[in-house]
Amino acid sequence: MKKLLTLVIIMGCAAFSAVQAQDAQRGMMAKRMTDSMTVQLGLTGEQVSKVLAINEAFAGKATEIRNEGGSKPDRLKKLKAANGDRNKALKAVLTEEQFKTYKANRKENHAKVKERYKQLKEG
Repeated sequence: MKKLLTLVIIMGCAAFSAVQAQDAQRGMMAKRMTDSMTVQLGLTGEQVSKVLAINEAFAGKATEIRNEGGSKPDRLKKLKAANGDRNKALKAVLTEEQFKTYKANRKENHAKVKERYKQLKEG
């Protein structure tokens, strides 16, 4: 009985540690996105806190979508929807010029990722 109880406690601690690690990873992802946007867009202090909250919500949703399984096309569709929600929230926080710059940067980054993927497939 003691061995079973010990095993249950160990498994519970392991599961709790995994959840904490995932939360930390989400937080770091959101912080990295916000730091990059702060430099690229020249965010004000007020904007930084709002953008960080938006990015944290998006990072949580994206992690949830990736972890829930399902087919790749379904996950991509859900990620695109979550990103659309994020863009709407960002549009409300950013100035018109900042949002244009943000969209241009995203487009450029997307093209770079596509090119790297193409090179990996060929090589």
